[in-house]
Amino acid sequence: MIHVLQTGNSKIFHGICLNVLSILKHTKEPVHLHIMTMEISWSTVPKISEASCDHLRKVMKDANPLNELSYYDVSEDFEATFKDTPNRNPKYSPASLIRLLFTRYIDCDKLIYLDADTMTCSGLETFKLIDIENKEMAVCLDYLGKFWIKKDYFNSGVLYINVKRVKETKLFERAIDLLKEKKLYFSDQTALYTYCKEKVYIPFRFNEQRAIKEDTVIKHFCKGIRYLPFFKVYNFKQWQVGKMHKFFKIYEFDDLYKQYEILFPDELKLEY
Repeated sequence: MIHVLQTGNSKIFHGICLNVLSILKHTKEPVHLHIMTMEISWSTVPKISEASCDHLRKVMKDANPLNELSYYDVSEDFEATFKDTPNRNPKYSPASLIRLLFTRYIDCDKLIYLDADTMTCSGLETFKLIDIENKEMAVCLDYLGKFWIKKDYFNSGVLYINVKRVKETKLFERAIDLLKEKKLYFSDQTALYTYCKEKVYIPFRFNEQRAIKEDTVIKHFCKGIRYLPFFKVYNFKQWQVGKMHKFFKIYEFDDLYKQYEILFPDELKLEY
């Protein structure tokens, strides 16, 4: 069983669904998907509903009866943990902090965390080739951060986590404690970078933040810069189909877009 964690609110659930469809396409082993969500007093965005996750679970079971989905509404815990902190409204979304709570709810051996704006391009079984027995996590460098912040600054959008070890070192709880004390620009990512000492750096193919390549495992649609033919900062996501075609010239996921429209007619629409 491959354990995968995704977190967020209803605003990005279509990204999670697309990601799951890409996992089902490429990964042959059974997958246990853990979805953590919340809604809080200082945001108007609703949580992912349990009904939506029930439907996603059915899609996963139809693909492989051994697949599982666990749903965690962490609203009260999140509110109590972050409401009075200087990072309760981080740069991107409060929902980006949900992952820091996972050790309070999930117990497994190894866990792959994936941001909602990622898509798999090959099987997640590849992660099993990474040795993290004596490490907290396997991480990839942040493509821009390694130039602008620190040369070993990593991106937290894809994490391969040794769950037992991070519970022993209290890595995620220590990251939460830091966010309670100090305002950070990239809140959860910088907090994890600050305290994660037992890590192994893995190739960009596990968190490809630029063009998809032949050996790419995970494509991450994070912020980037194009210099030619003119300077442009971009931050397009996989559910923006028109941008995938026009800006990135990416057509690899077109079959999954069609599946999404058939399987999830009542969820957020894709952008053409």
